[in-house]
Amino acid sequence: MRLEPGSHVAPHLELVSLLRMGGVGSIWTARHLGLGKDVAVKFMSASLATDPTAIARFHREGALMARIKSPHVAEVHEHGVAEDGLPYIVMELLRGEELSDRLARAGRFPLEETVTLVSELCAGLAAAHALGIIHRDITPEHVFLADVGGRTCAKLLDFGVARGDVDPDGTTLTATGTVVGSLVYMSPEQFFNPKQVDGRSDLWSVAVMAYQALTGAPPFEQKGLEALLSAIRIGHFPLPSERCPDVAPALDAWF
Repeated sequence: MRLEPGSHVAPHLELVSLLRMGGVGSIWTARHLGLGKDVAVKFMSASLATDPTAIARFHREGALMARIKSPHVAEVHEHGVAEDGLPYIVMELLRGEELSDRLARAGRFPLEETVTLVSELCAGLAAAHALGIIHRDITPEHVFLADVGGRTCAKLLDFGVARGDVDPDGTTLTATGTVVGSLVYMSPEQFFNPKQVDGRSDLWSVAVMAYQALTGAPPFEQKGLEALLSAIRIGHFPLPSERCPDVAPALDAWF
């Protein structure tokens, strides 16, 4: 099937326009005729759609996200396969920007906005963790700041490397002991003891983003993999108040 405006992924899904094209796939705006509203449809790239492991992981992402009911996790309506075999995930259509774009533009967040961001992300993670789902790749690129009724609402995206208790067919989601995630935001356990990773690793990643939002830079910026891993392992980083004099020293203890 050719992805283009007007084409139907399924009888109830009509593509409207391309939102984003990337190396692993594309995201389109579509009209969901059953729901009577516009949605976002995420497609796997045709090159990856021949890899059984990639296909299984894509479907697991859709299945896991569909289970999580939280205003701070992007809602998945359904997932399936187009007539030509291309997998897709149908999600709520979000308007706004990724946290990474906001940080690049603003540099730093006021304390009140940072507290709200952390609170909302923790609420989304609490809903996921209650189901035994660990995200494992919390980064600014995987947090969307959505415009909801005139206010900003943080939503978690991309559960592509998430780990759950089991997937729908009863198998484990990823190989035990596999290191996954984005280096700067990963917890020590994700590097050095991946079999023991649990929800606390996601909270570590949120704390790294909170530090970055307050100070304008992530806590760990060492050059070279060995130096970076060593700093993360021992927790060696400048205190926020040392980096930014306008950050209250009382906040240092939280980190």
